[in-house]
Amino acid sequence: MTAPTWPPEGHPIEEWTDHELIDQYRYVKAETADDDPDHRSSDDSPLAALVEEIGRRGLEVLADDVEADPSSAGRETS
Repeated sequence: MTAPTWPPEGHPIEEWTDHELIDQYRYVKAETADDDPDHRSSDDSPLAALVEEIGRRGLEVLADDVEADPSSAGRETS
């Protein structure tokens, strides 16, 4: 069995809308809340990839207000 790739193949993180990116950040933040803080902040963690893309898009203000919510993955927002 191979480990899943991040970002998922066939859905490059760069193509996500800002809302999709923030929703995924919210989800991953909740899913990794119990992880070791060193792993969570490592350069190869899913959370780090999301934080990098959020910074690239200038969405830090939105990300700062995000509360972890594991039910938000894949949810469309209006």
